Amino acid sequence: MVIDRRNHHIFQPLLYQVATAVLAPSEIAAPIRQLAYVQKNVSVMLGEVTGLDLSGRSVDVSTLASGYAARYRSIILVIGTGMRPSYFGHDEFAEHAPGLKTLADAESISCQNPQRL
Repeated sequence: MVIDRRNHHIFQPLLYQVATAVLAPSEIAAPIRQLAYVQKNVSVMLGEVTGLDLSGRSVDVSTLASGYAARYRSIILVIGTGMRPSYFGHDEFAEHAPGLKTLADAESISCQNPQRL
């Protein structure tokens, strides 16, 4: 089972192309549910992991659509915790140097300068 709070996976190396309006966001983002078409033993859930029990090999999940909470047991658990921009101790740089880690970041940069480069 793949649990993610976003319904898509992005190819981050091309985010700058979305930010400069060379590519559309849909050209670098693929729906996670496509995994289920290719790999029949995979299911995809739109939700957020809210708890983790390592000894019990389970995760608590809150689904985004209904807020329903459930616990899922696993044999193998792989956790991708995500990321956020780092300004190496200079958080004041964030105002002048926006991050470029998500589609929303790229679209925000693109909207600030709507002219094609």
